[in-house]
Amino acid sequence: MTRRFLLSKAVRGAGVLALAACSETSAAPEAEESPQEKTKAVATPKAGEATLVSALMVLRGQDPAWINSWHTVFATFQAEHPAYKLEINDASFGSVTSRALTFMAAGFTFDAIYGFIDWLGLFADAGIIQSINPFLTTDTDVSLDDFHDFGVLRHKGLDYGLAWQLASHPIWFNADKFGEAGLQTPTALEAAGEWTWEAVLDAAVKLTKRAGENITFGGLQVFPMFTSFLPYYAWAWGADLWDEGCTEATLNTPEFTDAVQYCVDLFAKHKVIGGNFLYGTQGMVERAPDVARQFDQGIAARDLFSIGMAPRPQGPNGDRGTVMTPSAILLGDRAKNVEGGWAFLKYTVSAAAQPHFAVFGQGRFNANKHLKPLTLYPFENPEVYEQMTLQGRPEPQLLQQRDFYTAWRVTWDGMVEGSLSVAEGMAKTQEQVQGWINAGGCLR
Repeated sequence: MTRRFLLSKAVRGAGVLALAACSETSAAPEAEESPQEKTKAVATPKAGEATLVSALMVLRGQDPAWINSWHTVFATFQAEHPAYKLEINDASFGSVTSRALTFMAAGFTFDAIYGFIDWLGLFADAGIIQSINPFLTTDTDVSLDDFHDFGVLRHKGLDYGLAWQLASHPIWFNADKFGEAGLQTPTALEAAGEWTWEAVLDAAVKLTKRAGENITFGGLQVFPMFTSFLPYYAWAWGADLWDEGCTEATLNTPEFTDAVQYCVDLFAKHKVIGGNFLYGTQGMVERAPDVARQFDQGIAARDLFSIGMAPRPQGPNGDRGTVMTPSAILLGDRAKNVEGGWAFLKYTVSAAAQPHFAVFGQGRFNANKHLKPLTLYPFENPEVYEQMTLQGRPEPQLLQQRDFYTAWRVTWDGMVEGSLSVAEGMAKTQEQVQGWINAGGCLR
């Protein structure tokens, strides 16, 4: 497939992968196929005596740009490594963990497995994956020194993957509406050293328009109801979720409470959350860069308004609080062709693979320190991507992160609706998180 074909498919693709957008979404596991069912071998241009590399990948249910890009990655990998032939077992994002466990119970191990940070502890502790440390020790082509810390998937002191994908969330804004309101844009505020969460609130209040109680133009959209977004605000206010050794939760500190109060007030007090950026009825939104495909199709192609982007704003302590959430190819424990799995893993983080990932919105934040951001659209600012990468930090993760996510959504709703004060909500969350720390601890 040509790059032009991939780009056209990217434009036509209606959906955006929820994982990259907010890093919290998963579907219910599907009915599992039998491990004995045949998987799909990807045709290789040089058949020869190529050995099979079995891979559990996320293709099912994703949009055309994602699927086509991965098939291009499969084909180019095989063209560069004719000794290997990929055999793909297809899964949806929501069924990867159950499928991996089902196959393992039947005695089958994949050579390479699609991995997301939320699953890393489960995969490692269940014996589904193996550490890549032995390969890093002997392989002269790749070194941990070449990768940002947030781009290494690590559990209990062992390294398991190198991120081909990193999700982080710039602030996108409607530059036309800022001009109409006589406001400095986030870009101008950033240049002046004044791009702060106070400035975000000021702009959001002035941009929001109402008809009675209904918001006709929303000033802002943020996602503090997701646990993956909480560190953005905690760090920016000088707080953290737990101590360095992950022995004590720290969610009920005054700084963390102030950060959450700010977020709750956006929804309940200032009431600036509303509208839809794609439809031109919203001033600012925090979204991962995969949304650029939708912006190009829904906004730029229709000349709806001028799109701007800015890095994370500074908090009261001057911190940007930039979270990086990784996905990586992992190696199956007791894999039959672990060398082929390792070769595929390395290829996904190479410069050669990044243009294919860029089609569906990746390649902007790179785990490899030597790779520059790749952009496809005029409204994207590679300097913002590079700045955020340099300021990035690993996303804090409990081993029971999914329980945290579920409980936090209930607490968040209670605080926004007023049935819980922020102080009560944070005290409740502190107790819950301490319990999960005591029971299982953290990922790193």
